[in-house]
Amino acid sequence: MIKEDFVIQSEVRRMLIRTSIDYTKVDLGTVRGVVYLRGTFRPIHLPAGNEETMRTYAVKTLFSFEKKIRSIPGVTDVVFQFINWRKEKGQWIPTRLMKKEEQRIEKKEEPKEEEKEEKNEG
Repeated sequence: MIKEDFVIQSEVRRMLIRTSIDYTKVDLGTVRGVVYLRGTFRPIHLPAGNEETMRTYAVKTLFSFEKKIRSIPGVTDVVFQFINWRKEKGQWIPTRLMKKEEQRIEKKEEPKEEEKEEKNEG
């Protein structure tokens, strides 16, 4: 590890500890200015309320954390490999919701057995 990567990694680790993220579940690495974060993302202090309120809080925390990391001098990119969150088209999406959405799409695309039989007869 070059000196710059060590400094960046130390700064990111400091941010993890200071923010409301459970840093014990996050692995961290830096290679040539690219910060790699993998594991499970969990905010420590989730607000009381429904699931949508908690999701909104987690998304805001992720955006804020990403912005702080990118502001560190020497950081060229940030790669997130979280088990429970994925960044897609600039938006943070919980992976369990993505799985539900994918299942819903698969169910819509697959014709019912009755429709298959009608096509075979005609």
